[in-house]
Amino acid sequence: MTEVVNELVGNPAYRHILLNHLPITGLAVAALVLAWSIFEGRWASMVFGLALCLLTSASAVLVMQSGDAAYPQLFERLDGHGQAWLDHHVFLAERYGRLIPVNALLAAGAIGAGAWRVAWRRRLAIAVLAATIASLLAASIIAEAGGKVRHDEFRTSNPPTHDSQGREGGDARPASAGPPLAMRRLTEAQYRRAIADVFGPEIEIAGRFEPEGRREGLVAVSSAFVTVTPSGFEQYEAMAREVARQVVAEPHRARLIPCAPADPARADAACSEAIVRAFGPRILRRPLEQEEIGRRVSAAGEAATRAGDFFAGIELIVTSLLVAPDFLFRIESVLTDAGADGLHSLSEATLASRLSFLLWNAGPDDPLLAALAEGRLSDSEVYAREVDRMLASPRFEDGIRAFFEDLFQFEEFSDLGKDPVRYPMYSAKVAADAREQTLRVVVDHLVAHQGDYRELFTTRRIFMTRTLGPVYALPVQAESGWEAAEFAPGDRRAGILTHASFNLLKAHPGRSSPTLRGLFLREALLCQSVPPAPANVDFGLFNADDNPQYKTARDRLEVHSSSASCRNCHALTDPIGLGLENFDGMGRHRSSEGGATIDASGDLDGAPFGDAVELGQVLSESPLVGRCLVETAYRYAVGRAATLEERPLLRQLERRFEQEGHAIAPLMREIALSEGFLTAGRPAEEGGS
Repeated sequence: MTEVVNELVGNPAYRHILLNHLPITGLAVAALVLAWSIFEGRWASMVFGLALCLLTSASAVLVMQSGDAAYPQLFERLDGHGQAWLDHHVFLAERYGRLIPVNALLAAGAIGAGAWRVAWRRRLAIAVLAATIASLLAASIIAEAGGKVRHDEFRTSNPPTHDSQGREGGDARPASAGPPLAMRRLTEAQYRRAIADVFGPEIEIAGRFEPEGRREGLVAVSSAFVTVTPSGFEQYEAMAREVARQVVAEPHRARLIPCAPADPARADAACSEAIVRAFGPRILRRPLEQEEIGRRVSAAGEAATRAGDFFAGIELIVTSLLVAPDFLFRIESVLTDAGADGLHSLSEATLASRLSFLLWNAGPDDPLLAALAEGRLSDSEVYAREVDRMLASPRFEDGIRAFFEDLFQFEEFSDLGKDPVRYPMYSAKVAADAREQTLRVVVDHLVAHQGDYRELFTTRRIFMTRTLGPVYALPVQAESGWEAAEFAPGDRRAGILTHASFNLLKAHPGRSSPTLRGLFLREALLCQSVPPAPANVDFGLFNADDNPQYKTARDRLEVHSSSASCRNCHALTDPIGLGLENFDGMGRHRSSEGGATIDASGDLDGAPFGDAVELGQVLSESPLVGRCLVETAYRYAVGRAATLEERPLLRQLERRFEQEGHAIAPLMREIALSEGFLTAGRPAEEGGS
């Protein structure tokens, strides 16, 4: 009994579940009592029935309050499906739960009016009975959705899509930006792009980059949690010196250096300052203060004097800019004053970088830097025009390419290898072309043709090279480069899941892997969590693909996943991963394995499919696919997971994404203009989290 009391007092989730029974059971009893009293015709019985309706309906207020307290705690403990069901439960409670307290007011009014006018008593009681039955139905619907949150067997089915269809109330309230600010280290791709943007693609970068990692499913989020080690800084410094050496070297000097010194053997402060002003804002992604400029000009003068070479000082300037924390990290800051909601607007420099890296995966260009220098980005109309300008630019393709490279985990290609005996066709060129092939389809469909994101899983359009022709068993006319092609209706391939890229990447060196493929689909494309495999799992049977008894991966997985420790994970991954079993670890199509016919049928949360093409169709129809992309894109944009307070913002973005035909550009625009993207919470020194 003591444990029950402690749970009731200290655990809001337990309290909410317990209190849920009050309105349901109470309303059922009250309806029966009131119905009997109406039949009996006695006012005293009617008053008793009306009083029961009043009390049990009023108890719904306590249930709602306990639900508000329980929601954050429950949400954090649930997987993707459970979170979706909880959102649906809250949606129903907000929409229909308000009927129940209204019923209490009706019952109270009926008691008072019946005491005043005898002739009204029966009609009043009938009206309250009807309202009580409606309230009971509403409570049952809400409770039924809550039960699906609690019980795992219900959470394997697709959740409703009410929130993405339009949620009444709450969507417009501003979202807290959660963790206030970030210091995001440039990825290798962003570093290389920055050097190319400032100095041109001819400048070579040689060196080892720090590991990037992956957090919340994205490298973009992990970049806010990594630092630079001492050895890593030595590498950055060596790369900076080499870049600086090339910039001032004869082959590039005339093109890159914006002025000529009065004497190449001596310091020239005016020319040095012109060079700092030319390179500094583009490298550091913000205007430079006069003090910063003066320090670098002074240091360059001393270096030029010691070396007897003006360009030795310029080499020092470029090196100092490329090892500056403001270059290696995207350091965010906010304006001092907070709004009435406690949120701080991002500084214009932070906003410019956030926007340019979201849309272009690169630092601000000259027009954006000019707006920043003139202090015009704080004007919402100017900012919106910049967003639209950047979305219309060809460089938007680079931003979408970077986002999907991160989403698809394509950085793993750098460590990919295959068994040369089993896959003699594999080469680094095949892997590079397979990666590029999928990205070309994504950019062509989403940017060039402004297509529906969901159609990526069904599109028959493809781009081919001579290298990939043998993998797909397709003739390629072009002797070099890329050519557009299309899978014929009825072909065994359609959609990006049938590309060689995913089936190469999500496989073992010597065999395919339904589990790895299913894991990717669940976590990256459906935003669901799959528990990690226990440390003591024996993979011996599955790896024995020459077993004469269990010839196919399906056969081996059925035996392997029969143990209790493996069953739950494999139940999430294998039914969809096996849909890609017609593709071997190289991405080539096959119809048999070990002499046995491959069965590529399965189901995605109850929706059956017969092969990989049908899997793509089923996936494109899942409501989780669009919702997951919105959540991932927002995480990518702000560099962190969305907070609980931002759930209404995500629902709003999902609704807009659907209204815009699941097109990517409008989604990125909505994110760039959203409260969560433009603001941050209270900085830590002011008491924030």
